[in-house]
Amino acid sequence: MEHAREQIKTNLIELLRDIREDSDQALVITEDTGIFHQLGFESIDAIGLSTALEARFNQSFPFPEFMMMMKQANATDITVGQLLDFLVANLRSAAQQPA
Repeated sequence: MEHAREQIKTNLIELLRDIREDSDQALVITEDTGIFHQLGFESIDAIGLSTALEARFNQSFPFPEFMMMMKQANATDITVGQLLDFLVANLRSAAQQPA
């Protein structure tokens, strides 16, 4: 099943807001928004987000590899866009796997 990028983005932003219930609802979340620095996520929130994403899309994702890649790139934060690209790529690869 092909997931449209915009639908995935909408789902991701909804989950980000749900997980950080104490966040400012007026904050505009874009693909450039930093998950840790701007949204105030902590590592425990990232674990909750990964679990929520897997439940929402009904598949597992290679989050440890994604986090390792970000660390190797010396990223100081992860943007919504980077996470979105990761989700889109992994949803596509899962859709292309033989049943």
